[in-house]
Amino acid sequence: MNNRKFGWCFIGSGGIANKVMGDMQYTDGSYPAAVYSRTYENACKFAEKFGAKPYKTIEQAMSDPDVKAVYIASPNTFHKEQALMAIECGLPVLCEKPIAVNYRDAVEMIEFAAEKKIYFLDGLWTRFNPVICKSMEMVRDGQIGQIRTLSASFCIYKKYDPEARHFNPALGGGSLLDIGIYPILFACMLFDEEPVEISVMADYAPNGVEYLLSMNLRYPCGAIARLFSGFSNNEPQDACISGTDGYIHIPYLWKAKTARVQLLDQTKEDILIEPGFPGFGYQYMFDAAMDDILTGRKENALVTHALSLKVMKIIGQVQERLKEVRG
Repeated sequence: MNNRKFGWCFIGSGGIANKVMGDMQYTDGSYPAAVYSRTYENACKFAEKFGAKPYKTIEQAMSDPDVKAVYIASPNTFHKEQALMAIECGLPVLCEKPIAVNYRDAVEMIEFAAEKKIYFLDGLWTRFNPVICKSMEMVRDGQIGQIRTLSASFCIYKKYDPEARHFNPALGGGSLLDIGIYPILFACMLFDEEPVEISVMADYAPNGVEYLLSMNLRYPCGAIARLFSGFSNNEPQDACISGTDGYIHIPYLWKAKTARVQLLDQTKEDILIEPGFPGFGYQYMFDAAMDDILTGRKENALVTHALSLKVMKIIGQVQERLKEVRG
């Protein structure tokens, strides 16, 4: 039960901020102390609903005396500016994924946090999910043998609207930055090495952002990752990690509640990973950030700065390949 001991400044009051608030009750004391939105009206609606104090400027929100850290949940193109502002104010930052719209900006943000000795966490919340944690442990322990393939897909239909966040280039629209980051995260969690080859195919919305995206990554060990993201269709949002001794199937890779480990050795029973937890699972990320901040750490052990940059580097490489194939 939340006992309101760690106040967050929410920057942004849209869909993701509201979804996070559904899980805030399950944290070990995090609560929204202050909120700033692009319109004061939206900030007031959020504040009334969740008990935060609304502010008309971002500076006022960050200066609230109850604020111990900043959570940035604004559109992608605002992340860098707002994160640098919070760091300059000496406030720890949890920034929604993607932390930036390109690799260069991500490096600048992380290096600035390190220079100022300020905590910075990339909002890759899936990495804290208990199902994903257990799955990664089993992979590291070699229970499914040498990893040969990863298949991961996040496709969900969105009606085309050039003004909507998902499609608007000015807000970092397109499936890559919005949901393609989830399959890419899985590849970065699984493989320590960088891919030696990346190939892409895409279908584009009328305004030019990628509507459906296919990414193939080949690694030095010979393993291949087949990744998809898109707004043009619905399909199972699953991941399958396949090794020489079995595989792990994870339904709903971004908000997993269960996974099945199937082994080739018929003398061993297959394993069901099903820890059971309330909500979507955002609480684990917020609890990890709170614990890190209160104990003086400057980065998280699971979502390290190196992992964040690894993810952003592949996003950047995919962006470059898309430019090349379009000519």
